[in-house]
Amino acid sequence: MSKGKIYQDPQFRYIDQYSNREVVQLTNYLGHSHHFYFTDECWLKGGHSFIFKSDRENASNFFRYDLDTGAITQLTDLRGTRPSSGYYSQANHALYYWADQVLFELNMDTLAERAVYKIASPEIRPGRPGPTADGKYICSTLVEYPPEDKPQISFAYSRFREFFKNPPFTQIVRIEVASGNMDVILEDRRYMTHINTSPVQPDIMTYCHEGPWDWVEQRIWGLNVQTGETWKIRPQEGDVSVGHEYWFADGERIGYHGNTRTGDDLHLFGSLKWDNSDHLERRFPFRSIHFHSLDMELIVGDGTPAAVFATAGLEGQPARPFIQLFKWNGKEYVGPKILSFHRSTFNDQHAHCHPRFTPDGKSILYTSDLTAYSNMYLVDLGDFEDLPDLTLDG
Repeated sequence: MSKGKIYQDPQFRYIDQYSNREVVQLTNYLGHSHHFYFTDECWLKGGHSFIFKSDRENASNFFRYDLDTGAITQLTDLRGTRPSSGYYSQANHALYYWADQVLFELNMDTLAERAVYKIASPEIRPGRPGPTADGKYICSTLVEYPPEDKPQISFAYSRFREFFKNPPFTQIVRIEVASGNMDVILEDRRYMTHINTSPVQPDIMTYCHEGPWDWVEQRIWGLNVQTGETWKIRPQEGDVSVGHEYWFADGERIGYHGNTRTGDDLHLFGSLKWDNSDHLERRFPFRSIHFHSLDMELIVGDGTPAAVFATAGLEGQPARPFIQLFKWNGKEYVGPKILSFHRSTFNDQHAHCHPRFTPDGKSILYTSDLTAYSNMYLVDLGDFEDLPDLTLDG
């Protein structure tokens, strides 16, 4: 296994049993393969290629998938460590990721790697890297992880509630790509994560106050990378909990979703500009774990995890493990329509669907572990009206 090695996983094409759409299983290897977190840039060559992570030959590495040929090219040669999620900088034509507390830059032409910054303390752990739109800085969180009293097995969100109740010291930093100099933009004894740099505005990013959504007083915050000014985005006065915020393609507008704190069946999807202007928010009786869109016209959701051997899903509701589409008709969001049956368990990040639009808005890329290992799937949207409706009674 080495940089530049080419894999050719056999693609498997099948007709979805619900939507009648053709779905393409892109990967098929005895290890997990999954695309980047839905907020993080991964697309190359105008959407003809993308970067992803995969466990192959007993190691986790980054790879490039070429949609035109199905070729999978290995980009890194990491052993004995699991790298963070990656983020591709269009401005620098480089991939950025953390491994062993070192921030690396990978040149996508030469595959040469460079250490940009190293964290000094072993008790400090980095969050996802986020390049600014001009490629000058990498923004990230540095979180102080207090040692545990006794050995505990680690799993997804295993310290989630602990860190909300006993917040760790967290810094949001900017690291200059050219020099490796690090500056603290904001710091607090508060659990802060989910940083998202605007794909267009180099000085604007978002971050969140992390924790169970119905416990967090105010989730979404804006932050000026240069001045440290911070402000609430979608102020949460009232009975609403929101999250999973992401930038629209224009880099001006932010999408999010949520529900009421009282736990009624109404879900909501909203969007607004980063300065809280032009706010749109609508409710509908369908839940999804994640939403994504390029704009406000068409949004994709991933429904619920699959209840593989039972009928119950989240909070006793029927499981709806479908990739779903909602369309704006000028007044409301109509749908959802079923695009495909994902049947994923959401067991850790590698099995989260994280559905996302291709840059041309014509297809959806998602991940599922319906075949035991997580693999990536691609399905064309086609005509919205031709898709079957997802109904409350299933």
